[in-house]
Amino acid sequence: PDSLVSERGACTMRVLAAVGLPTRAPSRTTTLTPTRHRRVAARAVTRGFRRSAVDDDDDASSASTSSPRDDASALAASVVAAGALAPATAAAAAVDGLASGVPGIDGAAAIAAALIAGVAIARSANTTDGSSRRSSRSPTSIPGATPNLRTTGSFDDTRGRNYLIAPPPLFPLVPAFKRRTFRYEIDPGRVWFFEQKQGIGLGLNVSVNVRMTVIKLRSGGLWVHAPIAPTDECVALLKELDAPVEHIVLPTTLFEHKIFVGPFQRKFPNATCYVAPDQWSWPVNLPPTFFGIFKDGTLGVDTPPWADEFEYELLTPPALGVASYVAFSECAFFHRDTETLLVTDAVVYVSDNVPDAIPDADLLESGDDESFTIGALKLLNLFDIREKAKSRMRTSADMDVDERLSLGWKRNALQALYFGPSNLLDPDESWAQITNRMIVAPVVSTLVYENVPVEVQRWARRVGRWKFKRVVPCHFDAPIKAGPREWNAAFGFLPTSRPDVEPDGSPDNIPGGKSKNRNKNSRVGYYPDEDMVLLRGVGDFLLRTGVIFTDETRPKVSGITGAGRPGGRK
Repeated sequence: PDSLVSERGACTMRVLAAVGLPTRAPSRTTTLTPTRHRRVAARAVTRGFRRSAVDDDDDASSASTSSPRDDASALAASVVAAGALAPATAAAAAVDGLASGVPGIDGAAAIAAALIAGVAIARSANTTDGSSRRSSRSPTSIPGATPNLRTTGSFDDTRGRNYLIAPPPLFPLVPAFKRRTFRYEIDPGRVWFFEQKQGIGLGLNVSVNVRMTVIKLRSGGLWVHAPIAPTDECVALLKELDAPVEHIVLPTTLFEHKIFVGPFQRKFPNATCYVAPDQWSWPVNLPPTFFGIFKDGTLGVDTPPWADEFEYELLTPPALGVASYVAFSECAFFHRDTETLLVTDAVVYVSDNVPDAIPDADLLESGDDESFTIGALKLLNLFDIREKAKSRMRTSADMDVDERLSLGWKRNALQALYFGPSNLLDPDESWAQITNRMIVAPVVSTLVYENVPVEVQRWARRVGRWKFKRVVPCHFDAPIKAGPREWNAAFGFLPTSRPDVEPDGSPDNIPGGKSKNRNKNSRVGYYPDEDMVLLRGVGDFLLRTGVIFTDETRPKVSGITGAGRPGGRK
């Protein structure tokens, strides 16, 4: 009741003490409204009762489970799905296919998809970033993941959140002008997470959290992994740690992570900066200095000053596609003192735990059956969605707010993982098959790893030799309570996740495939095959059109200097 909450925090502290949780006072910059006090207290009680059950569960569950779609549906849908965290090449290839009249493309579907994409771009320009907070919903227990008080993350409403990305990327990152930051203390005085919302525009309302990890070194300085947008709020929350930023690390070549490194450097000019090799941009291959990144060294080439506390392994496969210099490089780090593995996009752990960075307004929009995305799918009638809509006994209009928030998160996350699952209207079945286990994200597997499986397998095996006890990726849940066994299991689908491989290993169903890359156990089904139809359709189209390279089409002269490098372990 408000009469209790009016004690301004005393109520919250009493509840925390009653369930045996730390009674650390909120940060001075944490805005605690009466509603927020009620939410913190309710969630603390829930965690008190559930904590032992979660801590006793050391194993991530491994539950797992095609109908073909013609080229027209896959291509047309890929335009609509381009904003769902797809690489820019997928959308670009789709638009190019529409313009050039690729044989087999249904004209009506193609024109409809292009019109929808155009409307989406206009719509996204007028979208504001809602910031309402979730009410008194309590997070569920997360098997295999280490829970933390994510919902009590510090933020500062008095600090500026404005941020403008310049130069703008080929496809617009959202939020375009304002980003809220949340800070979480994972290990007291040692490890922190900083999270913001991030997605690709086009009006499809698909975003996830992006995470920067900060570790205090033995020197007392801070080591920053994968910087996020350095808004005034973000910088203020970082400076509150009362330690100098000594080192900045760019662990990947992907633009959504590297685009903030230059601006972040300018906020902390005395910090060293080490970057993954083979940085690139497209369509013009500009040097990192064009984006304000002034590196002190390259991982795998130069010995960083923090090498006594971290080991690292580089994934540097050959050119992926588009151009001979386009690389998908990633560096995995092992922090010895905390036994933590840090990666960028290699694995994810998805659960009912909704990131604070995704506001209620976004979730309610995604949970609305009349949303733009659902309307686009109905227009194209992908996955027979019109018939599914007619047969539904209960719609979003019949749900209360908490149910719509939950539905919105499921739809949002599944679109980010698959572009479009088989049943976005009622996603519970798809959700159950992909959550509460550490996996490689389907979009990363299909468009990247399964096209260079040998290099990825070798890298995963090297990383799996470290004795880590938890994993921290840059998206979705973290830290994940997992070790080498769970890590190796996550990559067990390679060289392919497809079940439609001939028993003799023939590559008939995989464009550009080779029998040496077949997986005799792929029929087990790493992903739900019905949810992979659209994503695999996009991937197959990109392979057939040469946007993604095969061993035969890959340029003989590579612009990637680190291709095949076994990694920098020192």
